[in-house]
Amino acid sequence: MGKLMSGLRAALARILRRSETPAPAPEAEAATAAEPAGKESSDRPAPPHVAKQAVILVHGMGEQIPMDTIKGFVRTAWETDTVITANQVPNSARVWSKPDDRTGSLELRRITTRESIARPAFPGGVRTDFYELYWADLTAGSTWDQLVNWVRYLLFRPWSRVPRNVRGVWLVLLLGSIAVVLIGCLNFIPDAWWKAHAPWWLPQKLMIALFAAAGGLLHYYATRTFGRVVRYTRADPDNIASRAAVRKRGLELLRALHADASYARVVLVGHSLGTILAYDLLSYFWAEQTQARTVEEGSAGFALLCAVEKAAAALQIADGETQRADYARAQRAFRLWLATRDAGGSARRRWLISDFVTFGSPLTHAEFLLANSEADLTARHEARELPVAPPYREELDPAVFAAAVATGTLPTGPSPQESRLIAFPDVIGSGRWTLHHAAPFAAVRWTNVYDPSRLVALGDVISGPLSATFGRAITDIDLSARDRRSWRFTHTRYWAASQRPARIAAFREAINLMDEPVPIPGLSFDPD
Repeated sequence: MGKLMSGLRAALARILRRSETPAPAPEAEAATAAEPAGKESSDRPAPPHVAKQAVILVHGMGEQIPMDTIKGFVRTAWETDTVITANQVPNSARVWSKPDDRTGSLELRRITTRESIARPAFPGGVRTDFYELYWADLTAGSTWDQLVNWVRYLLFRPWSRVPRNVRGVWLVLLLGSIAVVLIGCLNFIPDAWWKAHAPWWLPQKLMIALFAAAGGLLHYYATRTFGRVVRYTRADPDNIASRAAVRKRGLELLRALHADASYARVVLVGHSLGTILAYDLLSYFWAEQTQARTVEEGSAGFALLCAVEKAAAALQIADGETQRADYARAQRAFRLWLATRDAGGSARRRWLISDFVTFGSPLTHAEFLLANSEADLTARHEARELPVAPPYREELDPAVFAAAVATGTLPTGPSPQESRLIAFPDVIGSGRWTLHHAAPFAAVRWTNVYDPSRLVALGDVISGPLSATFGRAITDIDLSARDRRSWRFTHTRYWAASQRPARIAAFREAINLMDEPVPIPGLSFDPD
């Protein structure tokens, strides 16, 4: 009886094991059937690994609705791109919207794609997760007084301190402010004077009512739209808490993505005022990643760091196509090493942000918006308050100079005063070198897309080139050079599906989902 029960139990166990074994997929069954007799399955090459990357979009000013901005962005970046979605699978351009609490708001969802086509950077293709960093809810509540104080800050300055590229807007703002003051003066005009000099068909009370309504509308839209500019760009006591909350949400998202071992790359995109926020997040996140930006002598990463140092030194001397190409090549190689240096290890030793992309960025007016003058902006760059590309290179003290010379590979001059570097020894003699806190663009490439304006209202007066202000390593894409001058206001149309093909191509080139080497204008090269 015991042997019978044992046999029954063994048979039952075999049946259960078979039922738990998953049925092979149709593709696997076909592959098995096609396998020659006697061929071991282990001889078949494993399918290429499908990589995973994240794209973070930081929206601009205004009353943004959660997910509205990101959906249009994804449609142009992925769903309508017939090249990168040609992966020979059903519904290849399809996307899914999934809940994800890493965005800091349950109103937001992660949009994820199928795998793309194979490219050198992604031999097995790449799946992209799109995130929207939504922050409009954290900057509401700007008052009219705060807006007026901001306008006063912009207007009350000498004409010589108004940059040429914003003088037209500055004059419009000045005339508008004067008009608002004159409208307010209507209330103080005596009735007798008005009846004596104004047309009979223009009653004073009607004029006051009309201008009051116009003033109300101006108050409503100005505070709701430009109020967020005031709340974020001005470090006034009333704005400090809002600025901290916005940055906290962004930094937590970056930390969460770096802690996820499935991601191989992160692209940070900003539009309009969102470019200033994204720029700040990139700067703060780099500064806190001390382990990620520390490299040991003798490692492969140290040789790549030395190449970045040499290319940055050459680019500082000469702004030529060759120098920019050399820097882009060194920057890309160093970034790829940082992303994979500790695969499966500590997230704080990996750096995944490969690209910073700006559309319609007001950073082109930084000396007007973020500083008091051009000299003040330069001083902030040199104080490493505002990072530049390539990073600011610091003069060496004698001990650091001696350590740099001892490496035999870092570029140094004949004396400490004539030597400058981006990285410095953790401790003299430790063999560890740390890039300074304002050097994210030693590893992150910056692409800026803008549309030159004319007559204030045509094109995008908010945007402009950045390489002259924030560094020669920035790739500026002028849409009017790729297509033609705009005949409409284009600040909100950088990824509009109705754009001309040349502009959509420029948008996709800037986003660079396939992680292709960014072309240098006038020069063709392959940093890989």
